[in-house]
Amino acid sequence: MGMTITVLLFIAAFFCLVVGAMAATSSRMPPWMAGTVARPRLWGVGYALFGVTALYHAVDAVVHVEPAEAMTLTEVTTVTAVLGVGMGWLAQRPGRTWRTPGSPRSPRPEPGSTE
Repeated sequence: MGMTITVLLFIAAFFCLVVGAMAATSSRMPPWMAGTVARPRLWGVGYALFGVTALYHAVDAVVHVEPAEAMTLTEVTTVTAVLGVGMGWLAQRPGRTWRTPGSPRSPRPEPGSTE
């Protein structure tokens, strides 16, 4: 892999880690994601996991590892990346509201109402 691609991968990995850690610890979202994420902490953890995956591949481009270890680590980071993307997807879906059995349901507002 070229040096330029490796440097860009390092920058992207650290960006994902910083933004993910910020969202996971403070529940503050970056401006481009504000309003689209229902659960910012979950999104932050998923984004940070994806950053860990990118960081591994950036380090792997610089430091050569034995093929057997590299294959195992690649499999682990593939699962990590899928988990991170899945967590980001789940964070953008609205959460369920749980109610106790026997409690009345709240009425849904009619279309066009001010509520």
